[in-house]
Amino acid sequence: MLSTNQLFFVMLFAFAALFLRPQSAFSQNDLKRKIDSVVSGLENMKFQEKRSSYFDICDLIMRAGGNKREELFNYAISRDSSEHARMVFYETYSKVFSRRGQTDEALELKEMGLELAEKLKDIEYEIVYHNDIANLYIYQNKPDKALFHINKAELLAQEDKYKHYNTSVYYNRGLLNNILGDHEEERLSYLKMWEYAEEMENTSRKRFLLYILVDFLSQVDHPEELAKFTEVLSDLYEEANPNMPEGHMPIKSIFEKRSDPVNIPKLKKSIRISDSLNSLNSLTFASIALAKTYEKMGQPYQGVQVLKNIAPKIDTTNKPQLKLYLVSELSRLNAEAKNFEEAFTYLREETKLRDSIKSERMQKNLAEMEVKFDTEKKERKIAQQDLQLEKEARQKNMIFTGLIALGVLLIMSFFFFRNKLKYQRTIAAQTEAIQQQEIRELQQENKLLALNSMIEGQEAERLRIAKDLHDSLGGLLSTVKAHFTTIQKEIEELEKLNITEKTNSLIDEACLEVRRISHNMMPHALSLSGLKGAVQDIASNLQEEGYLVTLEIEDLPSLDKTREVMVYRLIQEIVANIRKHAEAKSVLIQVLARKNDLNLLIEDNGKGFNFDQALKKGGIGLKSINSRVQFLDGHIDWDTKEGEGTSVSIKIPAV
Repeated sequence: MLSTNQLFFVMLFAFAALFLRPQSAFSQNDLKRKIDSVVSGLENMKFQEKRSSYFDICDLIMRAGGNKREELFNYAISRDSSEHARMVFYETYSKVFSRRGQTDEALELKEMGLELAEKLKDIEYEIVYHNDIANLYIYQNKPDKALFHINKAELLAQEDKYKHYNTSVYYNRGLLNNILGDHEEERLSYLKMWEYAEEMENTSRKRFLLYILVDFLSQVDHPEELAKFTEVLSDLYEEANPNMPEGHMPIKSIFEKRSDPVNIPKLKKSIRISDSLNSLNSLTFASIALAKTYEKMGQPYQGVQVLKNIAPKIDTTNKPQLKLYLVSELSRLNAEAKNFEEAFTYLREETKLRDSIKSERMQKNLAEMEVKFDTEKKERKIAQQDLQLEKEARQKNMIFTGLIALGVLLIMSFFFFRNKLKYQRTIAAQTEAIQQQEIRELQQENKLLALNSMIEGQEAERLRIAKDLHDSLGGLLSTVKAHFTTIQKEIEELEKLNITEKTNSLIDEACLEVRRISHNMMPHALSLSGLKGAVQDIASNLQEEGYLVTLEIEDLPSLDKTREVMVYRLIQEIVANIRKHAEAKSVLIQVLARKNDLNLLIEDNGKGFNFDQALKKGGIGLKSINSRVQFLDGHIDWDTKEGEGTSVSIKIPAV
């Protein structure tokens, strides 16, 4: 039968179990969600950023309690099983086994992690794993295997960026030499360890490494080094925690462990050396350790004397915590020695010192708070000023940005309207140019139309005159000749005078001239055979007149009647000029079709002429020829020189 109290605690335990279990599950789920959150952001991270995130996951794993760490460890690997992730996770989780004393399990994980580090060529983690594995082999008392990994780590830690890992290398060497019993090598290893640690900031690891060195030196006969490094370690502790009482410093335990009659000679030597080196911390701790040794031996008064010997020196120092520690021990030992009056005196001094230290500490804290308050006040004021300046700067930037935007807008507007105006002017100019061109084209068309009409009129008039000459004057002359023949038979006297023969000759010549004029005005060959036949007719006439003529006609295009007549008249007029002025013996006439052009070439071997002078004189023939070519939208080229003949090259569009 359970008692009332037992029943109460059972119910309380059951309630707590029911209440805390969901809370624990929630904490575990919460940690998993945090791991998920970290893993989800890994994809776009660089190498070092990923490593930092893996460290965050490791912190989450170590925050879990008990067996939950293993669950979180496995969960983290399930979320990211990359070689990089496993290399980091194995190193962290192996510490769980190390703390439990499960060195084989820890070694297994660390060996796996080392293999990954070597595969990834991650030198930093190779060094870490070699140091960790060496430490575990030292724990298992396997010095050969430990030495192998220590040497590997030391070799890898030669680069400057890895040299801080040598603190672990030489710490392990010190431990290894300890189990091998080589204390001198152990001392040298710890001193080398401190050489690298000394460059570190004042962290707990730095203080731990120096603590190892001081602890070792307190066990061997090197009082100078002990005094020196005790002072350094005390300064580091005071710097890290100024309010820590001297009696609570970890150094105290180092010396108290030596409170044994066997160590009296070493303690006395340490006191003497510390005194000579003015190492007050070492002097105080060694003296108190010796005093406690005498106390254990039942000689507290001897201990009192030891402490009184150093009291004057401690009084002169500005180390109230050290003085308080000494006075407190003097009060206690005097009480043990039944010297209650002195014990009470030292107790009052102790109380006074405590109050003084407390007051001083309070004042110091108040001063620090005041400084912090003033600093915060100044910082707040500076922050307000910065905010004001930032606000003003922001306003200025806004104004400046607005002005720039306005300026850009104005410039853009200016260029826009200028370009628009320029475009409008260009369009207007183009429109005007087009209109002028259209006007010129209309004028040209009208001019050509008028000229065409004029030419057609001229041709019609020539045709009429030719018909009249042929029909009227030609017939009339024929009638005259017939009548004259009749008269000739009847009048014998005229024959005697030889007038009839001459008159007949003149009449025949008049008939020929009328026929020639009529033919020139309207050649029958052009009407009957086209341009080719007409040009051949011109060549035949020249040959009849005694000229050596070369005629070439090829692929003549089909021309409208007006252009055909104009081309014929053009050739006719050039040939007429050759007859009148050239005094030539040979003539070349070429009429050739080239693509959409009609090419004319007329050459003679006559006397030639000065083209520029002839043009200035206003020769009707030249002007007429040039006008006809211009009317036909063609191009004419005169090549002539006095005494060298003349060459006329004409290119006329066929359409």
